[in-house]
Amino acid sequence: MKTPFQDDLQKALSQKAIMGALFENYESIYAVNITTSSYRCYHESDSYEALKMDISGDDFFADMEENVSKNIYFEDQEYVKKMLSKELMLKGLEKEKYYSFVYRLGIDGEPLYHKLRATKDVIGGQPFVLIGIRNIDSAYRSDRQHSEEIAAFHKKERNHLEAIMAGASGYVEANITKNKITELSPTMFSEGLLKGFYCSDAEKSVYSAFEKWTVENVIVENREKYIHISSREYLMDCFKNGERRASVSFSARTLTQNIRQCKKVFYLYQDDVTEDILSFCVVYDLTEQQRKEKELHDLEEALQLSRIQNFTSQMQPHFLYNTLSSIQEILLEDPQYASDLIGDFTVHLRSCIRAMANDAPMPFVHELENIKAYVNIEKMRFGEKLNVKYDIEAEDFSILPLSVQPIVENAIRHGVYERGTAGGTVCVSSKETPEFFEISVKDDGVGFDVKEYEKNLAEGSLDSTGLKNVIFRLEKVMNAKVSIHSRKGKGTKVTITIPKEVKNESDHS
Repeated sequence: MKTPFQDDLQKALSQKAIMGALFENYESIYAVNITTSSYRCYHESDSYEALKMDISGDDFFADMEENVSKNIYFEDQEYVKKMLSKELMLKGLEKEKYYSFVYRLGIDGEPLYHKLRATKDVIGGQPFVLIGIRNIDSAYRSDRQHSEEIAAFHKKERNHLEAIMAGASGYVEANITKNKITELSPTMFSEGLLKGFYCSDAEKSVYSAFEKWTVENVIVENREKYIHISSREYLMDCFKNGERRASVSFSARTLTQNIRQCKKVFYLYQDDVTEDILSFCVVYDLTEQQRKEKELHDLEEALQLSRIQNFTSQMQPHFLYNTLSSIQEILLEDPQYASDLIGDFTVHLRSCIRAMANDAPMPFVHELENIKAYVNIEKMRFGEKLNVKYDIEAEDFSILPLSVQPIVENAIRHGVYERGTAGGTVCVSSKETPEFFEISVKDDGVGFDVKEYEKNLAEGSLDSTGLKNVIFRLEKVMNAKVSIHSRKGKGTKVTITIPKEVKNESDHS
């Protein structure tokens, strides 16, 4: 028979075991009197005790707000202050049994994830909030890594699907085993190859009926092979034999009786639960792809022609003869100046030849070198009438060769030179913003009517191949914007804006 002492000892041991099991998973446990806000901490782990948090006091919420700046990771401090407000906590506990949130403690400068969980209870006739704090860092980081891996997997799936669907006219999802179409792309009959065709709901829901309708209404050439490849029997055999893809090419008739070359690709897989064989079928309009490929080919040819025209416009024979003739005249009078001019002429000639061989974007400093060489040659001819200034704030970017120099040439020959003996000034500048690089060429020459210039350019009545080619190349290759502002008698400013995201990306060599 047990004595009273033995009963008390048994109760004490049981209570200790229960409290130990309860506290084992918590860093700290608080009891907060809702009426007075006074509190007491009933348990602290060794690591939590090292934080030297207040374990009792008259106002839990005020004391915890002071502790936040000392122990909470700096990025989470405002969030924790908000979540630890008495009003918000009690409001949350009115709606739910538990009020909880995740935050990070700053331990030796490193963020460690913790979770606070609170619930209401009545103790000794008084309303209390019981608050437990747990270290969830390992579990939280593991869950987050798992979530990131799942997100990355889904993103990879989406990328694969986008790659498959690029250029597709539509798709069909089907359960081959059950002979059922589960989904038809909305564009199949509204925008794709079957635009304008009528297909009944019954034919749209049964796989074999839909394929039969397609053969009877759409397929023109290669019917027998299409019927064989698209059949349920063939696709199921493919999957059983380990083949996960089948395809067939055919000619199709549109509603307007046009014949288009097409391809149908069946991607086969199996449902993990039912083990049914499923198909994701994509239809490609090869005629449309061929049209797009032709457009791309035409654009590449136009860019190549633009390169050649741009090169030849810079290497006109009269420019070469005049330059060499002028240097020859100077040679006996000032050999050093003549030698410098030959160096400049070599730089300019090399830039022109390099542009002909490779039109890929190059460092702006190389184009700037060519501009200065060209300007030195022109100053030989124009003398004091020509003043060129440079305001270069940005150099670390790329640009197409022979793209700024022709603009400088236009400013000199059609702006400053037209002023006669008065001459003028050309300013070449560059700058950088967070979104783009900007180059401008400004002159105080004779100017012109921009609207009239654009009208004549569109009509082809204006011979300005060089500038037109420059604008075309910059827009198509570098996605740049070229703007021209001019006033008669005041001058002209040409601005090139190059978005940073295409920096050093293009190569049209």
